Amino acid sequence: MGQNVSVCIPRWIDVEGVKNFRDLGGWPLKDGSGYIRERTVFRCGHLASVSEKGISTLRRLNVIAAFDFRSDPEVERQGTMPEIEGLTRFPSAMFTEADYSPAALAERWQGYFEGAAGFPKVYAVILEKGAPQYRKIFIHMLEHCSIQSTKSVIVHCTAGKDRTGIFGMLLLGLCGVDEEIIANEYALSNLGYWESEHELEKRAATLGVSIENMRMVMSAPYLAMKETIRQVKEKYGSIEDYVVNKCQITPKQVQEIRDLMIVPIRFEERQLFRPKI
Repeated sequence: MGQNVSVCIPRWIDVEGVKNFRDLGGWPLKDGSGYIRERTVFRCGHLASVSEKGISTLRRLNVIAAFDFRSDPEVERQGTMPEIEGLTRFPSAMFTEADYSPAALAERWQGYFEGAAGFPKVYAVILEKGAPQYRKIFIHMLEHCSIQSTKSVIVHCTAGKDRTGIFGMLLLGLCGVDEEIIANEYALSNLGYWESEHELEKRAATLGVSIENMRMVMSAPYLAMKETIRQVKEKYGSIEDYVVNKCQITPKQVQEIRDLMIVPIRFEERQLFRPKI
């Protein structure tokens, strides 16, 4: 990823009270035939602390839906977003309350502790458990978003990097974005999400692991996403095969998603077709 694939409108958007908020659009397709439509799908960390100023930004972005991948224990600890007129929160948990016991977390997060090579072990579980929730987002996009409207959606979890990052990989991969860009887009969460030392120490103590392990859990290694994509291809055939067979999205709907999300013009000409924030 370099200057040749940068965007002319801000990718990062300052939504006060929300970490890791960015646009999934703007990236060129691998074959050069177009780029991903901007201001349609956003990704971020949880919205529980969004301020009034942040809410005003969400209104300007015309966000109509927020798909929340967090499980009940996370929601109980962090809270939910305030009521926002015109914006519906869709609870979209992939894991049960039992999955969030300290013992279950420590076992599932062992992959994170192993570094970039271990992340795909965790992501394999997310891919298996998350398919029904990912389907829900794809269907909502087809039913409520269009190239004629400015309606947009948010996908988020706690940090906006793992469960959310897998959805980003699926959407961008389905539309034909290069794997290098997908992996680097995922790694942007290293810039957008952070935890205080106090919070890291607290969580490390709860799980009985080192603070270094917790820092690894909070990271988003480029190589982790590269390996995850390789494993998706190995296990499911392709990203499209996963979406069709696991998310139960028909080939016709896949094409409709592409029609919605791809702006079919040369990437170099994109500034002529920009939506306004």
